[in-house]
Amino acid sequence: MNYDYQQTDLSRSVLGGLFTGLIAAVANMAFVVIYKSIVKFKEFYPVDITIIVFGSVLLSIACGIIFYLFIHYLKKGIPFYRICVVAVTVLIAYIGITLRQTVQDVVPMEFRFLVIGTQVIIGGLAVFLIPYLFRHDSIIS
Repeated sequence: MNYDYQQTDLSRSVLGGLFTGLIAAVANMAFVVIYKSIVKFKEFYPVDITIIVFGSVLLSIACGIIFYLFIHYLKKGIPFYRICVVAVTVLIAYIGITLRQTVQDVVPMEFRFLVIGTQVIIGGLAVFLIPYLFRHDSIIS
């Protein structure tokens, strides 16, 4: 059987988002483990691993789909996409810390750094890696 077919812009964007999400999940897990061991931050929930892995992958796939919409419907889609991803990354980090404050009066600085760090990893990879993979689809094909 012949499986050679031309990738569409949508499939390259989604695959770029998936690949970016897998890299982000590994990077976030490494970051969390290393950071928690360095600062001796013992607060841990079993859900953390699941949220980090699935959150990284799902956010990156969503970024891939949004990337497709931006490049397909806007004249200068890549710069607008990058600006929006940076803005949403800041917003997600802020909301994550704010939601924690509704449960706990004083949010530890270690937790704030974890939230900001994981979101910066996802957002940074989404800003640079998805457009790169879109242009170099031989990496993900």
